[in-house]
Amino acid sequence: MTPELRKEASELQLHKRGIRINVQLHVIEADDEVTLRSEKELHHRLIALWAVGHAIETHTKEQVAAYLQRHQLFERLSAQEVQFLSEDIPEMQWRRHAFAFLAWCAGLVPKIDLGTKPCDISQMLACFPTQIDEHAAAPTFPSNVKMRRKDAIMDWSDLLYRLHWAVRHAYLNHKPSPGNIDADLVREWHQAVNWMCRYDDEDNWDLVSTETTA
Repeated sequence: MTPELRKEASELQLHKRGIRINVQLHVIEADDEVTLRSEKELHHRLIALWAVGHAIETHTKEQVAAYLQRHQLFERLSAQEVQFLSEDIPEMQWRRHAFAFLAWCAGLVPKIDLGTKPCDISQMLACFPTQIDEHAAAPTFPSNVKMRRKDAIMDWSDLLYRLHWAVRHAYLNHKPSPGNIDADLVREWHQAVNWMCRYDDEDNWDLVSTETTA
């Protein structure tokens, strides 16, 4: 699909949901201009996002940090994630959204959508221990992982770019999030897909842009 046709398809989806469209937003890169993250990079990022999510859900920051250190996985974390696990800083509950999106990219979540029903991440969570102690093993990802096609990921890249603009426009105008869509989910998915597509060649997860300027 050409960037122009992808833009039209995204705008049609937004229109069907009754979501405001900014026709001035530019087209995104063509598929052949984008190199997706490798399977190894994706797995490393999923480990980091899982660690943050598990620490939040179980209130076990110290145990999670020790687990990562024990398995030489601490370096997978971004600077903000390291700070979160080692210091008393604001929570990062929204990271579960990025985890779900990237798990879908890895083929370990069967389906994602913008509805109100949470994504089924049970298959992905099965790769990680449920209890963090000195006996917990390192994550083991299935050997038959099948990465999503580039065109499918690029479809989401285009849609999220335009949807994030609509969400921000609503916020700036003191209106509810359009289409009753979770604004945190849109932001996190937008960051995740931009990281996946190496937007602006940024490798630092904390600095991946989610700009929506026209």
